[in-house]
Amino acid sequence: MISLILTTLYLAKDTVHRWFTRASSPLARVLVVFFLSLCALCFLGSYVISAKAIRDKIRNRGGDLVAAFLMLPDEERAVCLPNRQETEKLLGADSVVVIPAGNAQISERKFVPIVTYDFRRAGQFMPLLAPGGGATLLCPAESALYPPGPIDLRIGAQSEAITAMVRHLPAEHLLMRLMENGAVLVQPEYLQQLQDGKTLRYQRMLLQVRDLQGAESLHRVTRYLNTLKKLEGIEGTVSSAAPLLEEMDIILGNQNQCRATFCLGIVFIVGVLLTALAGMEYRQNEFIYTLMKSFGIHPVMLVGCFIMENLVLVAASFAAAVAVFMKAQKIIVAQFKLGQYSLTLEEIMPEIQLISLTLLFCVLVSAVPIIVAANRQIGRVLK
Repeated sequence: MISLILTTLYLAKDTVHRWFTRASSPLARVLVVFFLSLCALCFLGSYVISAKAIRDKIRNRGGDLVAAFLMLPDEERAVCLPNRQETEKLLGADSVVVIPAGNAQISERKFVPIVTYDFRRAGQFMPLLAPGGGATLLCPAESALYPPGPIDLRIGAQSEAITAMVRHLPAEHLLMRLMENGAVLVQPEYLQQLQDGKTLRYQRMLLQVRDLQGAESLHRVTRYLNTLKKLEGIEGTVSSAAPLLEEMDIILGNQNQCRATFCLGIVFIVGVLLTALAGMEYRQNEFIYTLMKSFGIHPVMLVGCFIMENLVLVAASFAAAVAVFMKAQKIIVAQFKLGQYSLTLEEIMPEIQLISLTLLFCVLVSAVPIIVAANRQIGRVLK
């Protein structure tokens, strides 16, 4: 045990001594790995940011939505449509279902759609209604046409105007994404009284996928709704931006090939450098290492010493490259003109892991000539 510790300390001391006496060797490895890693992070980071920017634009333009227009059978008004909790649990999506019921007249030439809901969605819509459950005019927050407060409007063919409360909702609210120009929300009981108990058969359903990872996220929702339509005998249409996302997935797949090619280039450059320098370092001290072998030192320790040396230098260089990239990424990203985006360590972590595995592979490959040299017969070296 003591001999093992002493041998390890001697090899470590010899390595540090070589660094100081021949500083060009460790410095070359550090600089090459540092700049190649920084270039790789810039390249792969721009890929991640571009994908992030595209996904944000797709979401802002409704790419994360699945819309369904459903016509229910005559015998039922609400046919087992999934409620909010079910869509969240099964599909990972927020959802809203409204029942169109004509138009409300606000002024001589201004009409706004009337919508209501079924009893399974009462908990979702009741907080939006006016105090006491009265009618509410929902409109986008940026709309200046109707300030918050009471407003008079007419519903259907009734002669007398009713008072509704104006409520502003943010533009990203799911109901506002379904009814872009606003809508009058009323309770189902009130609407049925005005329409003499007439059954409302049409429903509009909008689902927003929370974690949009590609076309498959939307296909999962559309398959569910199409299956539901088939089993429940519901007529209607289901639409989404899945075809657009499929094209984007193809483009991102091609970019993955570019990433793989770029990493192979790093493997080749760093692997050749580490292998050449490690072989040169060993040959310069081969006589001493062979003497150590004759005294009982196992070749595994000699090979392990060179692996650890390269591993320490490469790890330090890569850590420095990551730190510089995280600090200067805004300057670097600005050169690619991708907008005001920045990456967190968590978002860039897959690329860091990819480069780390690439560099680790280079370190292991660089040990191949050392393994061959360390297993040469002692007599062939000392003769």
